[in-house]
Amino acid sequence: MDVLLKYLSLADPNVRYVVIAIVLLGGMSGTVGSFNFLRKKTLVGETVAHSMLPGVLIAFLLSGVKNPAVMILGAAISGWMSIWVVDYITQQSKIKGDSALAIVLSSFFGLGIVLLTMIQSRYVGNQSGLDHYIFGNAAAMTPADSIAFASVSLVVLGLIIASYWSVKAIIFNSDYAQSIGISRKKIDTLISIITILTISVGIKAVGIVMMSALLIIPATAARFWTDRLVPMLIISGVFGSLGGWIGAFVSYSQTNMPTGPWTIVSVSIIAFISMLFAPRKGIVYQRWNKLLLRRRINEENLLKAAVQNEVRGKGKLFTRESINQRQFFEPNLWNRTVGRLSSKGLIRPVHGGFTLSTAGRSYGADIDRRHKIWEVYLQRRMQMSVHLVHDEAETMEHFLTPEIEEEILRELGLCSRFNPLLEIHEIIPDPDLV
Repeated sequence: MDVLLKYLSLADPNVRYVVIAIVLLGGMSGTVGSFNFLRKKTLVGETVAHSMLPGVLIAFLLSGVKNPAVMILGAAISGWMSIWVVDYITQQSKIKGDSALAIVLSSFFGLGIVLLTMIQSRYVGNQSGLDHYIFGNAAAMTPADSIAFASVSLVVLGLIIASYWSVKAIIFNSDYAQSIGISRKKIDTLISIITILTISVGIKAVGIVMMSALLIIPATAARFWTDRLVPMLIISGVFGSLGGWIGAFVSYSQTNMPTGPWTIVSVSIIAFISMLFAPRKGIVYQRWNKLLLRRRINEENLLKAAVQNEVRGKGKLFTRESINQRQFFEPNLWNRTVGRLSSKGLIRPVHGGFTLSTAGRSYGADIDRRHKIWEVYLQRRMQMSVHLVHDEAETMEHFLTPEIEEEILRELGLCSRFNPLLEIHEIIPDPDLV
């Protein structure tokens, strides 16, 4: 607890610089990465990040010193060249975009490794620390780095706000955007610029290898929580900042724990939690909804079968054996289904079986009505054989909403109180009799 409180106080200047820098980087990376994610160009960030290594090393060879500003400039130029090469390859050849990205990524990164090896063999002292650009060294953050991160964050934020509507239009409806005068090329260039800016300042903290993950993972996690652009940008930025904050804390509280890798581990855990528990799109939520849907279908099938038995003069008392003549239920499924229907007051247990309550009979009759309406629609409008409509209706009856039902009845020229059992004139064969 004392360690956490000391960390939260940011009293230690070294801790303060690292936390500010990595939190700003995480937020900026998450926001910028969302644009590439939505454009289905997540590999662009990875390609640019890996392609910056030769730029950093060439900048060192030309200047002879490890000046951060010079290194960042070299990284930015190299990253921009990689994007230009990718565009040139895709425009001048039949090579697809993903293949071009892979070619440029491996070529530039391979060149960087060759240059790093040459530098390490030719220089003795002043090449130390160049390998940090590969894996990052957040612990070496200085006040100047924090100022640089803050400055770039403000620039990126300003560019995003200034061009938000144009970027949104290009991402979601490129043809319409271009028809009203928005240049796709300019927007692509803008997104490339903010991506390069973000990666250029970030490689010192988390490294070239992991910088791409910081662009992709927060955006991926945010996509589980929303379908709207602004909330996604905010959530992605928050996830990136939170991952950076956690990574810095682990590095502070534990010895020999690098900040960069732990930042990536943290955002990965956030993404995993989002994948599992996010509403609507999370695995747990979807599995639970599927379970509820299966339960509802089983309950509706049982109620419908019981109503059909009554209509056909088989009595109001029903058992699993009598229901199985129309809708099969294995023993365990039967017990669970009748238990839920009993608790809802839709059926009542009686000696020797069950009987429908008034509410249960009304519910079952409504399902049977939906079934018949769908059969009529398939036969009249879809021209399906009378021998095929039953199976299709058996599925669709559970998803026929009042709005869809009203539309079908209107198309068929029938009133809203249409009762198929009384008013159907064409013969729909009973599957039990076919």
